[in-house]
Amino acid sequence: MIKRALGALSARWSSWPQLVCHQLGWWACVVWMGWAGPAVMIGFIGLHLYIVRERIGRELILVSAAAIIGIVLDSSLAVTGAVSYVGSLKVWASPFWLVAIWAGFGATLLHSQSMLVRNRTICILTGALGGPAAYWGGERLDRMSVNPEMGWVAVSATWTAALIILGELATRLRRSSPA
Repeated sequence: MIKRALGALSARWSSWPQLVCHQLGWWACVVWMGWAGPAVMIGFIGLHLYIVRERIGRELILVSAAAIIGIVLDSSLAVTGAVSYVGSLKVWASPFWLVAIWAGFGATLLHSQSMLVRNRTICILTGALGGPAAYWGGERLDRMSVNPEMGWVAVSATWTAALIILGELATRLRRSSPA
């Protein structure tokens, strides 16, 4: 019965089911910043990798790349004073809960959120506008504080670079392996 349910889920996974599960992981990370929230996101990533196991290599590349880019991006923003984050559990200067969010985002780039990295123009717009929008939301949820003088420009620039890199990687992986 479980195998049949997973088979049915697998057929539709790349759309709404994946998006909903990712958003549950996202909210868990934001609400439970210590270990609990990231554990939920890791559960989402584990489920995702199980469902798409025949293409696990390319999925692991995107999840890993997104996590590494997130660590570098958010640590750079923290070290320069552009953004201050809430959360004591850190990977370099990036909060662990945010690293988990980046990793989960990587799992969506060939699936439910692939439209965000469909081409270079969309990557630029997603990074330039979506990054600041996400951090604005983070401020409203009291999970970070963006420096009003330089922070928003830094967030926009770093997110634009991150989305261009992730978009290029997703495109190459999509072209190099069968769907």
